[in-house]
Amino acid sequence: MGSRRSSLPARTGVLAVTAALLLAGTALPASATQYTSIQSTSWSSIDSAQPKKSFVNPAGDAPIGAKVDHGKKHVSKSYFTFDLTGLRGAKVLSAELSGKETAVADCSAPRGTELWVTAPAKKAPTWDDQPRELTKLAGPGSLDVCPSDYLDWDAGPALQQAIDAGRSSLTLVLRLPDNQQYNPRFGRTYRPLLYVSLEKNQPPATPTALKTGTHACAETPLVGHGDAAMSATVSDPDDSSFEAEFAWWPVGHPDQRATGLDYVYSSVASFDPDSRLADGVTYEWQVRAKDSLAASAWSGTCRFTTDFTPPATAPTVTSTDYVYEVPGKGGIGIPGDFTLDAGGDTAIVGFRWQAGFTDSGYAAADRPGGTATVRYTPRNDGPLSMSAYGVDAAGNSGPSGDYRFFVARNGPSMTCTPARAFLGETRQCTFAPHGTDGATAYVYQIDGGPETTVPAGAGGTATITVTPTDADQRYDVSVRARMTNGNLSGPGGEQLDIDRGLPTVDVPAVLMVGQPAAFTLHATLPGSTSFTYDWDYGDPATVPVGPDGTAQVTIVPQEQGQHWIHARTTTAAGLVSARNEVNVTAETNGPKVTSAEFPESSTGGYVTTPGTFTLTSPLPGAVSFTYRFPGAEPATVPAGPDGSASLVFTPLTTGWQYLEATTTFADGTVSAGAYYWFSPRSAAPVLTCDGNGSLRPGQVVHCTLTPVQPDLATYGYTIGDGPEVSLPAGADGTAAFEFTLPADQTRYVLQLHAWSTNSAGLRTDESYTLFWVDETSAAHATHAV
Repeated sequence: MGSRRSSLPARTGVLAVTAALLLAGTALPASATQYTSIQSTSWSSIDSAQPKKSFVNPAGDAPIGAKVDHGKKHVSKSYFTFDLTGLRGAKVLSAELSGKETAVADCSAPRGTELWVTAPAKKAPTWDDQPRELTKLAGPGSLDVCPSDYLDWDAGPALQQAIDAGRSSLTLVLRLPDNQQYNPRFGRTYRPLLYVSLEKNQPPATPTALKTGTHACAETPLVGHGDAAMSATVSDPDDSSFEAEFAWWPVGHPDQRATGLDYVYSSVASFDPDSRLADGVTYEWQVRAKDSLAASAWSGTCRFTTDFTPPATAPTVTSTDYVYEVPGKGGIGIPGDFTLDAGGDTAIVGFRWQAGFTDSGYAAADRPGGTATVRYTPRNDGPLSMSAYGVDAAGNSGPSGDYRFFVARNGPSMTCTPARAFLGETRQCTFAPHGTDGATAYVYQIDGGPETTVPAGAGGTATITVTPTDADQRYDVSVRARMTNGNLSGPGGEQLDIDRGLPTVDVPAVLMVGQPAAFTLHATLPGSTSFTYDWDYGDPATVPVGPDGTAQVTIVPQEQGQHWIHARTTTAAGLVSARNEVNVTAETNGPKVTSAEFPESSTGGYVTTPGTFTLTSPLPGAVSFTYRFPGAEPATVPAGPDGSASLVFTPLTTGWQYLEATTTFADGTVSAGAYYWFSPRSAAPVLTCDGNGSLRPGQVVHCTLTPVQPDLATYGYTIGDGPEVSLPAGADGTAAFEFTLPADQTRYVLQLHAWSTNSAGLRTDESYTLFWVDETSAAHATHAV
C-alpha cells in the first residue's frame, strides 16, 4: 500500500460526510454509499517488565518494541479498540486506518511496525495474558520522513470480517515483528489514537408502521377508488433518498404479484395502486426499502378489499324546521333538523352532506339503507340548499339528492333618536331582537371597526350612544344579537342618517377668463365660524362666516374650460363639515369668429372662394383684433363702433386650416387666443380620360375637363415631367385635349395633373390620374388632390 494521506478528516465518534461536501459542491450521483470516519475509543499497552499488569488509557504516547530504562529492558505492545455498533450490517467498500509516530529510537533502522486484529477478550491484556493475534493488516504505507506523521494500513477486509461476524467492537494491536521487538534500536512510540476513514453502505431498515389509507395493517379495510394508498415508515442510515418497493397480489394468487416504486425523500413512503386494482378483490401487500447496493427485508403483509361500485340511489332530504315555501321560518344561528333517507338502499351506510356555502359533514345511517338526522345551523339567510350523497362501506359516493329551503332574515332592529341629526349631535340608538328569538347581548361595530358587546336589558333591548364627528366617515352600524340559544343572529343595523353640513355655493351667471368672479358660500352646519375653500385643488384659504351665515370670495379664472371650487365649514368646537365640490366652466375672453362662407369645424366654400371672417368680443372695450393664418404674418384690424371687425381671406388649399385671433382692449390688455378651424372644399376640375382596358405605347388618349371652380377662366395641365399647358374653357365651361403615349417606353407609370384658374388668376388644387403603360395590360385611376 503506497504512502498517502486520507482525504477525510478524522472526528471523535462517527462523522457522516456526504460526497457532495467531499467534491466541493458538485452534485452527488445516484449512490447509496457514505464516507465516514471512526477513531479508536480506548487503548492500552503491555510491558514485559511488568508481565501481569495492564495499562488502560495511560497518559503519554503508545509504546511498541523495546527500550532500556534504568538498566532494565521494557518490551511493549499497544492495543486499540474501535466501536462498531454504528456499522451493523454495513458493506465496507474501502477503509484506511492511519496513525502517527511521535518518537523513533533510530531512524536509520528499517521500519517494521505491524498491525494485527486480535481475538475478542473479556479483560484488558497483560504481557502474560495476551489476546490471540489473528490477522495482520497490509501496510503500513508511509511518508519518507522519520518520525512519520502519517502511516496507513488497508483495514477494509478486517473491518468487514468483524461486521459480518456481528462483533460490536474491533481490537487491533500495534507491535514490532519478533525479530525487531526485543532490540531497542527499533523501538518507537505512537500517538495513542488511531483513525479509520471508510466508504460504506448499510442497507435500509425494514419498513414499519404499515397502513392502507388510514387503516393500520391489522385491519382489512374495504376501500374505494383512491383509498388504497399503501404507506410505511422507512429509513436508510446512509442516504436520505432511496426507493420503497411495494408489492401486492390477490390473496391466494401470489403468481399475480405486481410492484410499484416510490422514490423516498422523507420518512414515509407511499404508493397508490388504484389504477391496477380490480373491483371486489381482497389483496395482500408488503413493502421493502432499497438503495442502489442493498435492500431491506420484506415487511410483513397487510390486506384490503376493493369496492369500486358506488351506491345507485340518490338520498332524499327533508326538514320541517326549514322549508322553501315559508320564508319566515328559522334564521341565521337557529339550528334545524334535516332528515337524510337512503330509501332502503342497503349499500348506503352513511351520508356526505353539504349545505350553504361552507358547511359539510358526514352522518352515519341508523342502519344500512336507513336514515340519519343532521342538525344544521345556517350561516346565511335567503334561499339555500342541502345536498346529500349516499356513502357505502368503502367510502364510495352515489348520486346526490338536493333540498332547497329558505332562511329568514333575523337581524336585530335599530331605532335612533333623533332619526336625523347634524354632525356633532348625539343620538341614542336602541337594538331590539327579531321576533321571538330573544337576545342576551348585542355585538356591534361601526364602519367595520372593533366589535363591541353590550348586554341586553330585561326586555331584550340595549341602547348605545353615538356622536358622529367625522364628515368623511359613513357611520354604518352593523349589529348581531346573541340569541338565547347562544348563537349570533343575522346582521342588522343601518347607516346613521347624518346631515353633514354641506355648504352651498352660488356661482356667477357668467364666468370668464381674466375677469373677477364673486362666489357666495352658505354655511349649513350649526355653529360654523369659518369657510375653507380652494380653487382647482390649489392651496386652501380660510374666510370667516358672516352674521348671515355667508361669505363672498372673488376668483379670477386664468384658463378657459372646466374648474372646481371646493368648500367646507368649521365650527368653533372644531367640527368640520362635508366638502362641497362645484364644477364651473370659464368662458374665454378671446374674440368670437364667424364666417358664412367657411363655417367653424366643417367643410365650407371652394378653394379660391373669398371668405369673410367677422371678429366680435364678449367683453366691451375692444379697440382692435390681431389675427394670423398659418404661414402668414400677424395682422391687426381696428374694431368698429359696435366693437367688431371683419377680414377677407381666400384659401388656396384644401384640408383643415385655422384662424388665430386675440382682442386688444382700451386699457391695453390682450385677451386669450381664439382658434377658428375650417376646411375649404376642393375646386379642382373633374378630369376624365379614355383608355379603358389595355394602354399601349403609342396609343392616343383623349381627356375632358369639367368645371368646379366658380368664375372659371382657363384650365392647365401637365403630362409626366412635361411643361405646364394652358387650355381655354369652351362656351359650356368644359375643355378637351389629347396626347400620345410615348412609343419608345414599354413599361412605366405616367401621371397627368390638371387644375383651373379663375378670372382673378387664382389657381385651384389639382386633379390627377395615373396610367400604367405596358405592351400587354393597362389600368388607370383618377384622383383629385
